[in-house]
Amino acid sequence: MRLILILLSVAVLISLFISGWGLYERTSMKYEIENLQSDIYKLREYPQKAQQPVIEKKVSIDDDPIKGDPKAPVTIIEFSDYECPFCKRFNDSVLGKINEEYISTGKVKYVFRDYPLPFHKKAVAVAVAANCGGEQGKYWEFHDFLFESKENLDMPNIMAYAEELELDKTKFEACVNDKSKESEISEDMEAGRKYGVRGTPSFFIGKTEDGKEFTGTFVRGAQPYSVFKVHIEEQLQEVN
Repeated sequence: MRLILILLSVAVLISLFISGWGLYERTSMKYEIENLQSDIYKLREYPQKAQQPVIEKKVSIDDDPIKGDPKAPVTIIEFSDYECPFCKRFNDSVLGKINEEYISTGKVKYVFRDYPLPFHKKAVAVAVAANCGGEQGKYWEFHDFLFESKENLDMPNIMAYAEELELDKTKFEACVNDKSKESEISEDMEAGRKYGVRGTPSFFIGKTEDGKEFTGTFVRGAQPYSVFKVHIEEQLQEVN
C-alpha cells in the first residue's frame, strides 16, 4: 500500500512538472511570436530603419547585360532568378522607379546577373533563353516578359514570344538547345557565391570604376525603393 502511495505521489509530481514545463514552453513561444510580429510590423511601417550591416565587396559586371548608360556614375548589379517570387516583386514594384529616376536619366547603370536557385526547375532554361534573346538584341524585352510570365515559363510560350519579337527562329532554337550556354549561367552563380550571395534577389551598389570591377555595398532581398534610393544618393553625393 505504501509503495502504491509513493508511486502515485511520484506520478503526480511528474505530471505537475510536465504541466509546468509545457506552460513555460507555451509562454516562451508566445513571447517569441509576439517579438517576431513586432519586428515584422517595424519592417513594414518603417522600412527605412530596417538597415542591414554595411558589407562592401569588389564585384564584377562580367559580360552581362547592361541597362542604361554604360558610363553612368553609379552601378547596380542584381543577382536574380526568373522563377523567384521575391525577384518578381522587386521587378514589379521597385525596378521601374529606379529606371525612371536614375537609369533613364543617366545616373545609374543596371546589370543583371543570373543566379537560378536549384529548387527552381525552369530557372536555368529561361535564363539561357533570355541570354539567347540578348544575342539578337532583345535581352531586356525577354527580361520583362519572363517576369510578367513567371507562372508560365514553358518553352512553347518562350518560343512564341521569340517569334513575336521577330527573332531568327533557327538561331534562337539552336541557342536555347546549346548546353554550353549553361556554363555562362554557372559562371554567374560561381561569382555570386564568391561575393557572398546566398539567395535572390541580391544587389551590389557602388560608384562606377574603370574596367569591369567596382566596390559595391551588398543589399540583400527585395527591399523597398526607399532603401535603394538611400544607397544610390549616397554614391551620387560621393561622385559629386
